[in-house]
Amino acid sequence: MVTPQTKGKDGSHPVKILALESSAVAASAALCEDETLIAQAFQNSALTHSQTLLPMVEHLLQGCSLTPADLDLIAVAAGPGSFTGLRIGVATAKGLAWAAQRPCAGCSTLESMAWPLAHLEGRVIVCAMDARRSQVYNALFLAAGEGLQRLTPDRAIGLDQL
Repeated sequence: MVTPQTKGKDGSHPVKILALESSAVAASAALCEDETLIAQAFQNSALTHSQTLLPMVEHLLQGCSLTPADLDLIAVAAGPGSFTGLRIGVATAKGLAWAAQRPCAGCSTLESMAWPLAHLEGRVIVCAMDARRSQVYNALFLAAGEGLQRLTPDRAIGLDQL
């Protein structure tokens, strides 16, 4: 059972962020409150994101007794990745944000992949995902303890170049 916080770390209202990921074969949604993961959903089925993403978000929010109006921000993976999947994710995020009059923000798919390793200070993080045609989407980051330092832009390169 999820027990929501009543105040954030600084005594203010906790910040609720809904994050959507649809840049790859699987689709996912996550709800965070301040820096705590409250709920998540993941689906890797033969169905397209246009059939799964919005029902997944609806179910996730209902399970937490929330509506889009209760959110402070809607974040979405903005690529690189599947063009169709990205369009579905961005359209979903923008639609939810517009209807609830909430801000939305695009996030680099590769940078989002690297963030859980930011605590490994001084290490180079290599993020890559299949771009097809013998290429990978790739970016390099330096873990800086509290954050990341970007070493390359998001790019599509051959494995031999990486």
